[in-house]
Amino acid sequence: MKRFLVYLFFTVILSILSNQVASASWITKKSDTSEKVEKIEKEYADGLITKSECNKQKSKVLKLSKTSETICDNVEVKVAKSEWIKKKSKEEVKKEKSNYLQKKEKETKKEFVKKKKNLSKSIKKWISKKKTKEKQHYNSIAQLPKSDFYFTAVDGTGNTFIGYLNGNENEGIIKVSGQSMLKISDGKAFQDNGKTQCDVRSEILKADKVIFNGVVIIKCPTKEFIGSWTQSGSEGFGIATSEKTRLDFNFSKSRNDVYASLSKNKKNKKLVLKDKKSDKIKDSICPEIKLVDNKQVYSSSDCKTTEAKIQAKDGNFSLIGFATDNEEVQRFSIDGRPIKLKSDGSFKYSGKTNSSKDVYLVATDKFGKITELKVNIEVLAASKKFVNNKKYYALIIGNSEYKHWDNLVSPTNDIDVIAAVLKDKYNFEVPILLKNADKASIEEAFFKMNKILTEDDYLLIYYAGHGDKNPSIQKAYWIPTNAGSSFDRNWISTSFVTEMIGTFKAKHVLLMVDSCYSGLLKGSNTNLTVVDGDTNDAVFLTKLLNRKTRLFISSGSDEPVLDTSDDKHSWFAKKFLELLENNQNTLTSIEIYMKINRYVHVNASQRPKYDVIKETGHNEGMFLFTAKN
Repeated sequence: MKRFLVYLFFTVILSILSNQVASASWITKKSDTSEKVEKIEKEYADGLITKSECNKQKSKVLKLSKTSETICDNVEVKVAKSEWIKKKSKEEVKKEKSNYLQKKEKETKKEFVKKKKNLSKSIKKWISKKKTKEKQHYNSIAQLPKSDFYFTAVDGTGNTFIGYLNGNENEGIIKVSGQSMLKISDGKAFQDNGKTQCDVRSEILKADKVIFNGVVIIKCPTKEFIGSWTQSGSEGFGIATSEKTRLDFNFSKSRNDVYASLSKNKKNKKLVLKDKKSDKIKDSICPEIKLVDNKQVYSSSDCKTTEAKIQAKDGNFSLIGFATDNEEVQRFSIDGRPIKLKSDGSFKYSGKTNSSKDVYLVATDKFGKITELKVNIEVLAASKKFVNNKKYYALIIGNSEYKHWDNLVSPTNDIDVIAAVLKDKYNFEVPILLKNADKASIEEAFFKMNKILTEDDYLLIYYAGHGDKNPSIQKAYWIPTNAGSSFDRNWISTSFVTEMIGTFKAKHVLLMVDSCYSGLLKGSNTNLTVVDGDTNDAVFLTKLLNRKTRLFISSGSDEPVLDTSDDKHSWFAKKFLELLENNQNTLTSIEIYMKINRYVHVNASQRPKYDVIKETGHNEGMFLFTAKN
């Protein structure tokens, strides 16, 4: 019994000791965990780690199945952010900002490239041309020359631009509500740093009675901006972007509107004040008068008297136009009678006279500066015989003998007779008649002709010879006598021909081409005039004579044409000669085309073509052949 009691005593003692050891082991383990937890919490409280790192580490030490998002909420943070955290945050922000800007820049550049790709051929061609620098760098709106539009623009970094735009009469027109408007405008932009000068081109893409929309490109020495604009009435606005920055701009026909637009930006108030106080600058700017008649615009400015000529049928005439100034035209009169201008400066005046006379349009500004436009009114009667005393020239080329192509019969025969009829019956001068000419001779002939012509002259260009096309680009070529049998440098692109015609100062140019693929010449019938009057009416013919004309008539379209008819002339030339020889009055280019077209269709499988020579400034006129009295 004693032994049992002793055994029991030792068993109890061992059990107690065992529990104490186990308890001590648990306490030790708990203490280690607590220390780790305390260390983590202290690092978080001192700002050495973030809250998310605290939650993650503490959950791991306590062996939780997943990270608790609130396990560190009880910790009081002593320092909001340590310098290390601040530094790290700044680096992260800087890196994120850099990545964002790089991404944005790539997107902007991609968008810019896309916009540039979608520009019209006219603007793409303009971009590649070398630009002339304005002699004067304008620093204020008041200094800008008289223009159709004035504009201000501010880029993303606060740089200010001022500039102007004028319609380009050589780049075609667009019809709006029955009226013709110039489709392209060109101008300059000047940055307020006194150095940077940019070239500007704007194109109307869409128009109705009230709203106009278009595209603009601003080409500066180190960057280009491409954008779109909207115009309502005489004012408009737009946005243009480069590969990196944006340009916001406003434009108007009135300088006052531009002042108002510029004044909205505090940075530019000094510029506006400088303009408004500069009476000396303002005083040098005279009113401008614009008269619109017979599809033409006559302008008078710079304090000078200029002249315009209009025709009055049976003595009735209308004067329609604008009188504008830097601020406001104080007085405007026609033939001494005060005329009230509309809010946009426009006027319309109807009159009657029994005989031809001069009428004076006079505009005066508040400084007393005067501009005059002298209008010579020629009274015409429909029954009166049409008189065409204009200066006519002909540039004629005929190639029959070739080095690498089959020889032709008709070209040299055709041009000899055509030249003779033009000189003898129609008072043409033929300063250049080329037979069997090589490339250099043909190109030189165009440059020589350009030196002869004036703005009051009329020119017929006639080419007969081989022609071909490059099927991969659908472009037509004239074949000089030294041209290779396959495409080479001696082929003359019809683009060269149309570009030269675009530079000619002549009032009318008619190009007649008797060759294969001649109808591929660059044309656009958007403003092709159909006969809309009596060709026996002197008034109607005089109006046509005074409208700028750039037309072509070809012997075929995208096809080969026959060399000769049933004699030594081609079908095309044969009918043209017949029309010239039989005419006793005046033939228009559309009449000639229609009669040649019917004749050639009946006798040959060719499709003659009549069209406007694109981008050369055609203004709805027609070429006239008037026989001598």
